[in-house]
Amino acid sequence: MKIVLTGGAGFIGTNVVNELLKENHELIIIDNLKTGYQKNIPTGVRFIHMDCSDENLLNMITEPFDAIIHIAGQASKEKSFQDVFYDLNSNQKSTLVLLDLCKKMKCKRFIFISTVCVYGGVSNPGQFTESSPPSFDTFYALHKYSSEQYCKLYCEQEQIDYTIFRLFTCYGPHQDLTDTKKGMVSIFLNQFLQESNEVIVKGSLDRYRDFIYVEDVGKILEKSLTKQNTFRQIINLGSGKKTTIQELVDSMNRIGNFQKQIVEKPGIIGDMLGCYADVTKLTTIFPEIEFVGLEEGLQNMISYARRV
Repeated sequence: MKIVLTGGAGFIGTNVVNELLKENHELIIIDNLKTGYQKNIPTGVRFIHMDCSDENLLNMITEPFDAIIHIAGQASKEKSFQDVFYDLNSNQKSTLVLLDLCKKMKCKRFIFISTVCVYGGVSNPGQFTESSPPSFDTFYALHKYSSEQYCKLYCEQEQIDYTIFRLFTCYGPHQDLTDTKKGMVSIFLNQFLQESNEVIVKGSLDRYRDFIYVEDVGKILEKSLTKQNTFRQIINLGSGKKTTIQELVDSMNRIGNFQKQIVEKPGIIGDMLGCYADVTKLTTIFPEIEFVGLEEGLQNMISYARRV
């Protein structure tokens, strides 16, 4: 297939690109390089250096394509409070522009990466199913949820088959360790790799998350391109396992043989107390996927970080 992929120079996008190229798909990558790196764009792949919220994008792609996978977006809850308008453009307007590109080019397949944050999790921690009511604790969550509604409306008006994946806490190789406001595992790993004897945890160690390995995400997105039972569906994309922050940092300390002291400090605005996915729908649709466990995933990520 010929696929337009947004955010292909970033953490998740880089891993998705690898999976798509393994299956011989042709790619057009769009990225503003605000958090991605041009070195991550494979040689020979068409690259458009542009923000997905820029309406000029509608004139940049004039040849037919089969699908859009929309990963790009501002992905920090904390940063969504610091720059509301950038978050609005990045996580809401961008989706509208890309859906309009689908309409213009008569493309009928659109895959959107949303977020677990649409469920809340600050005041209502727990396990979430796809039918759990939305609760907006951050601008990030509000803008992502609005994009979900755009997908549904375009589906009704233009017969575009969307799939919305609500992504839980993703981690793995290529995650940017220098960004201290995005990516829980990468934030901690950056500290573990420093000379300091301490690792600072902002918020209670009793908080919990659902960690999914990034290569599993790539495999699922590739398979979902043609799986008709994913069409017009919202699907939780997580492991279905509840892991406390204490368990996470203890595992990282042990696997990496770091022997650091864990220091708990006050949390940040919009941080979730706890969340994990009901993955009944995911595992029913993708029974062939063998998910990478947290221990193996952390080992892979730590080994990769030490090599680069």
